[in-house]
Amino acid sequence: MAFIYEVVPEKDYEFFKSMGLKNCWGSDALTLNEGYTKWSANREKNAYLVDIGGGLGEVPHFYDLWWNKYVIRMEMYESGSGNYDVGVNICWVIEKISIPKNIWNYKYDVLKMIKEAFLVNKGWCRSEYLKSINVKIDCEPEMMEE
Repeated sequence: MAFIYEVVPEKDYEFFKSMGLKNCWGSDALTLNEGYTKWSANREKNAYLVDIGGGLGEVPHFYDLWWNKYVIRMEMYESGSGNYDVGVNICWVIEKISIPKNIWNYKYDVLKMIKEAFLVNKGWCRSEYLKSINVKIDCEPEMMEE
């Protein structure tokens, strides 16, 4: 099964809350806006990519990949080209990836999942205007102590 980008379905509200994700500052539980919060989900791999904040001005976007109860934190910028008249090309440029020590041996699997999850993440762009999504991992992952 591949990742899909979707609004978190009602059947998954409790699961989303149980993931225990924090906002980008790490200070509060991430809020689920029912009917609006989106994620890239691969239920077969038990992997979910969630926007946890940032992205305004010079502040990077922050995303968490929740995988089998582990949280991989990322920082990135979104760039691209085009407009609604000619179509939009999105590029996710990932500049920091923090992988928990307990799953460090799976870092290549994690990197593959990150790329797969972002390749379906439309961000702010509506589907009818999207031409392409690219992912550039512009860093080496770092090991994060638990």
